[in-house]
Amino acid sequence: MMKLSNILLEIQQILKKANIEEPLKESKLLICHVLCSNLEIFLLETEKEVSPRQKNNIYKLAMRRAKGEPFAYLTGAVNFYKNKFYVNNNVLIPRPETEGLIEVVLKYNSNKNTALNILDIGVGSGIILASLLQELPNALGIGTDISIDALKVAYTNLTKLNIIHRAQLLNSNWVEGLKNNTFDIVTCNPPYIANEHIKNLNHSIKKYEPLIALQGGIDGLDSFRSFLPLARKVMKKNAMIALEIGFDQSEKLKFILYNNKFTLEETIKDISGNKRIMIATAF
Repeated sequence: MMKLSNILLEIQQILKKANIEEPLKESKLLICHVLCSNLEIFLLETEKEVSPRQKNNIYKLAMRRAKGEPFAYLTGAVNFYKNKFYVNNNVLIPRPETEGLIEVVLKYNSNKNTALNILDIGVGSGIILASLLQELPNALGIGTDISIDALKVAYTNLTKLNIIHRAQLLNSNWVEGLKNNTFDIVTCNPPYIANEHIKNLNHSIKKYEPLIALQGGIDGLDSFRSFLPLARKVMKKNAMIALEIGFDQSEKLKFILYNNKFTLEETIKDISGNKRIMIATAF
């Protein structure tokens, strides 16, 4: 048996040696995950003894983290918007910037009781669709994804939040199989990183997160060129589309949107000052 205080010290040293940015914080969170506890344990139960099995599990996670595996994949959970979501390495880990997409969609749909049809293209972990369905109780949603493994993650999240009865998940390339003139709101956080920038991504992203959900072609806009004409067909007139985009893509995307019969309404910057969300309406 080993005391909690000693385990914390050892795990912190492992992560510090691996140049993890916040070794103390992450050590505490990893230990809490294994012990199914909260952070108060480090104030109230520092002399608590950890079983050999628990110690072994803590060390296994710490070694994986030291090799660069993202923290969210170790715990299988990430906080996004108002909920905790399940994630694994079949889906991207949600970024705080994507919360801005939820907020702006809700801003444009301030009457939360309106009956709406929502389409999330490339649903991934389901965090966008789930967050919107929670905030819009009379809405119905469809999420499409080319990855069956990603759809399984989305299904888990929608089920946990008890909104799966208002959602449908389709294994589809973009919007294949959907009816025209159906949706009031379309959202998409597509692969938008240009090929030349992939090599500059953090090691943990390149090694552990699904690159298919990141690679956007030579200029990062291949996905937009592919799905925007298809999305327009399944949208009602005056329906809105909300897109997450790369930091340098807004000018080119204006023309791609217009050429596919969309009117740009607004471009929103993220917390770093980069243009990150584009809102357009179908004409």
